[in-house]
Amino acid sequence: MNITSLITGFSLVLMSYSTKAQPPNIESNQDLNIDETKAKQRGSLIQIRLGGQVPLGNWYENYGPLLDAGLQYSWTNGNLFYGISSTYLYGGNVRKLDDILDHLITRNGEIMSNDGSSLSGLQSELRGGQIGLHFGSIISKWGKSNSNPIIWLEAGVIQHKRALLSSGGVPQLEPPYIYGLDNLHRGVYFQENLGWLHIGKNAPHFKIEFQTFQSITRLIREYQFILEEIDTTVKWDFGIGFRATWILPILSEKSQTKYYY
Repeated sequence: MNITSLITGFSLVLMSYSTKAQPPNIESNQDLNIDETKAKQRGSLIQIRLGGQVPLGNWYENYGPLLDAGLQYSWTNGNLFYGISSTYLYGGNVRKLDDILDHLITRNGEIMSNDGSSLSGLQSELRGGQIGLHFGSIISKWGKSNSNPIIWLEAGVIQHKRALLSSGGVPQLEPPYIYGLDNLHRGVYFQENLGWLHIGKNAPHFKIEFQTFQSITRLIREYQFILEEIDTTVKWDFGIGFRATWILPILSEKSQTKYYY
C-alpha cells in the first residue's frame, strides 16, 4: 500500500464522520409552507365606558340628549365574547317642565314654599339605569391581529324617571307626592352595537362603538298629576348613541404552531 492510497482512505473516513455530525438542514418557513395558526386569545375584559344617546320616540317627548356611563365584563374565547353590562343614565334636559309643575306655579310664575317665600334651586333631571347581557363577535378577517371591527347585541331591563330636586319646603316635591310627578317607567331594552376593538401589546386598550337602542316600558306609578288619569299604555323608546370604552384585558394565548422537517 503506497502513501497515496493511505491518504485517500483516511479522507473518506473523515468525510463520513463529518456528514453524520451535521444537524439536519431546516429550510425557511416560506420554503416548507409551514401551517402556522394565529394565536387565539382567551380570558376576560373589564371595561369602563362613557357615551351619549339621542332619544327618539316616547323618550324624545319627555327628555333631551342624555349621557350614559357603565361597567361591562366580558368573557372571550377566540373571536366570540359574551358577558354582563350595567349602565347609569343621566340627562339634564327635561321637557314640558312648565306643564308638569303647572299646579304649583303662582300667577307670578313662582313656586311658593311653606313659609311663603319663592322657591329657588329647583333642578330637573332624568335618572335611570340598565342591566343586561351581551353577546358578540370579533370580525378578524377585516382587521389586524390586535385591532378589529366587532359586532354584538345586548338586552336586559331598564328603568328611568324624572327627578325634581329642590332645596326643600314644598311638600308636593317630597314623597309621597313626588311619585305623582316622577314619570317612573320600567321595561326591557335591546341594543345593536357596531364598533372597533383595539387590544395591543401595551396600553391603552380601547373600544369605540355606534349603537341603536329600543325599549318597551310601562308607567309604574298608578297616577301622574300631569295626566290626571291612570296610564297603562306601552311606551316605545328609540334612539342612537356613541360610546368610548377603556379596557383592562386579562387574557392568555394558546398558539398552535406546527413545524415540519
